[in-house]
Amino acid sequence: MLRGDTIYSMTMSGSRRSVASLFALAGGLGSFAVDGLYLAAIDQQGVTPPGGRVVFVALWIAAAGLLAVSGAFMRGPSVRAAVLGLGAAMLIALGVPALFSIGFPLLLCGALVAAGAIRAAELAPIRKWVRVAGPIGLLLAAAIGVAIGFALTDV
Repeated sequence: MLRGDTIYSMTMSGSRRSVASLFALAGGLGSFAVDGLYLAAIDQQGVTPPGGRVVFVALWIAAAGLLAVSGAFMRGPSVRAAVLGLGAAMLIALGVPALFSIGFPLLLCGALVAAGAIRAAELAPIRKWVRVAGPIGLLLAAAIGVAIGFALTDV
């Protein structure tokens, strides 16, 4: 049964159980596509071998996509919200400095994953202050991760 962006299944007792977040799944698969296009664009530029920054960015996007796709299928809404929130934060944090290359598609994917995280948070017994502080903390941590990655791979 589909309601909003979430697929539900009916249990033997007749209650509903959340199975998957379609928005998060779409955002995660989209980020894999962006990652592939990014690597193809780098390959066309003839950079041999690609520098550390290329490897960092490709692995960052792949990790965020993996969090989004796996988080889309997690059972507990609290865990789903946290995993999807981290995946969305990673995509958004990289999308901002990369805005003039692959940033816009990353921001779109991040928005889809964030929508799945918000929906999961609405279903979870999460305190109100955590609903505000959690995403801010995740975004800040992801931004620091991107800054450290860029500093370590500065060529």
